Amino acid sequence: MDVGWLHYIPLLPLLGAAFCGLAGKWVPKAWVYAAALVTVLLSFLVGLVAFEMVSSSPAPTAQVRELVFNWMAAGKLSVDLGLAVDRLSGAMVLVVTGVGFLIHVYSVGYMDEDPGYWRFFAYLNLFVAAMLLLVLADNLVAMFVGWEGVGLCSYLLIGFWFDDEAKATAGRKAFIVNRIGDFGFLLGIFALFAFTGHVDYTGLRGANLSLAQASIACALLFVGAIGKSAQLPLYVWLPDAMAGPTPVSALIHAATMVTAGVYMVARLSFLYIQAPGVLCAIALVGALTAAWAALIATSQTDIKKVLAYSTVSQLGFMFMGVGVGAFFAGTMHLVTHAFFKACLFLGAGAVIHGLHGEQEMTKMGGLRRHMPRTALTFLVATVAITGLIPLSGFFSKDEILAQALHTNAFSFLRLPREDGPIGLTWLGPAIYLLGTATALLTSFYMWRCYLLTFEGSYRGPSAVTPHESPPIMTAPLQILAALSVVGLVLGLPEGFAHKLHLEGFTWEHFTKGFFAVARGGPPGQGNLLVTYLVALAVAWAGAFVAWRLYGPEAAGRAERLAAQWPRLRAALVNKFYVDELYDRAIVRPLWALARGAFTVVDKTLIDNVLVNGSAQLVAGIGSLARRFQNGDVQRYAALTAVGLLVLVWALLKRGAP
Repeated sequence: MDVGWLHYIPLLPLLGAAFCGLAGKWVPKAWVYAAALVTVLLSFLVGLVAFEMVSSSPAPTAQVRELVFNWMAAGKLSVDLGLAVDRLSGAMVLVVTGVGFLIHVYSVGYMDEDPGYWRFFAYLNLFVAAMLLLVLADNLVAMFVGWEGVGLCSYLLIGFWFDDEAKATAGRKAFIVNRIGDFGFLLGIFALFAFTGHVDYTGLRGANLSLAQASIACALLFVGAIGKSAQLPLYVWLPDAMAGPTPVSALIHAATMVTAGVYMVARLSFLYIQAPGVLCAIALVGALTAAWAALIATSQTDIKKVLAYSTVSQLGFMFMGVGVGAFFAGTMHLVTHAFFKACLFLGAGAVIHGLHGEQEMTKMGGLRRHMPRTALTFLVATVAITGLIPLSGFFSKDEILAQALHTNAFSFLRLPREDGPIGLTWLGPAIYLLGTATALLTSFYMWRCYLLTFEGSYRGPSAVTPHESPPIMTAPLQILAALSVVGLVLGLPEGFAHKLHLEGFTWEHFTKGFFAVARGGPPGQGNLLVTYLVALAVAWAGAFVAWRLYGPEAAGRAERLAAQWPRLRAALVNKFYVDELYDRAIVRPLWALARGAFTVVDKTLIDNVLVNGSAQLVAGIGSLARRFQNGDVQRYAALTAVGLLVLVWALLKRGAP
């Protein structure tokens, strides 16, 4: 279905960004807030209309499309700026604009006293506009524009307080690490165009790729996803992204940038099912990243760093889902994660606001009595992410684990052996076991975070009196906490949802027929009740251990345990020394190479030869010419006579036989 108004979805936040950035410094503050919030809200409403149109269609692949303009044509390459809303992109639009709007509302209270508030809202709106272009684009080139747009905005927002060198460095780190992944993404686009002659999704869907071609293209695109969605080994930028204002952290981690990689893989599911080896790699990378980040999160004391590593880990779960061929499970966790992770980050921001900038959990404690609304919403989001009781995160995260256990995506892969082929059917159960262990760690570090922050007695300085945030900051928290509860409907098991007459609201039912099915067939259901009971037991176990070590009656158990394992504790606190390893193995050698190249190329070749050398050559020629142009008329006459004599001699010689 073709319409003429989809472009308003990304255009409205873009106009808000332009107003805030160009006029925000000189107009009343209320105008900036109104422009930033209203444009995102209107974008949400336009997206809601489009989503209603596609969700009411019985065809799971129904689309609402708009050709905005013919963009470029070069040889065989023809790219239009086309936008499309379907069941996946429509849901993403609502997540980006809906959660993004709540973050904007929260930011009014959080950034009100910052002198750069107008610049902040300009960047925030630009971030939303770029992410909307990314999800709405109907071809890879337009997606790449949005892909780079969110990368630029992350640099601007992470380094928002650029007068602080550490924060500015964090912004540069995010920008540089993402460029590594984006280079792979760009090569993937080139490869697909070389193999198929198409960059649009419709043309790519109908293309016939060999196994090698599909594997090369999908692997290169996944490199981009590794960078954008902070997976091993390019995850190191995301924890440092905490240098920006807390609303930025919520927007990056919950509604926009880091989910782009998962969205891209799910959007191109019809390509990835043709590359089962790449799907295998995606699942493994996701599982290893989830476990790695969860281990680090268990020993962080900065409340935002705990949530940052939690995001890296949860993104790993999402990649586990799409990697085992359960694209619906990975994207469902993307949606529910947006609710409870935004609530957690904004809750952390409320805590930091109430403690006048303090982020160390060791200097918190007992805040439930001082900040009851923040504590309650943080508790709900903690329950949701850990799966302690059946809230949204329980169903979405544990659906991924169940699908991994029963996946058929790797059943036809074979490794040649002398005594015959051997299947990789063991890979799904192995990923399930690692994911289950990670779920245990998730429950532990999130309940540790809650207990250290809100329970026990206050451990901060007596000069600081904790206080609750204003309603403009707590209201978004309450809405996000409610969504974290209501979101459980998305993941209800099919049979249970049918009994409650809610099957039309479940994500699996809603997206059935939308995603491509891996060659091994859809994941088997197995005994989902058993996997859910295991998940529930794991969540309770993690909470119990956290309570024993960090609860009000813990009496220093955690410190005594850490003293028994000092090296392990140091490794976890220092994030396994990955940043130090990268610094020594990559950053310093590159700096040394740059300094060496600077000396040889810049100073020797450019300065001494090209710039100074050419200048000295011109100066020498000019100095020689000045000897003939000194104003001495007699010398001019003598030179003229000599010239005439030479000319006469030449003519006479030429005329001689």
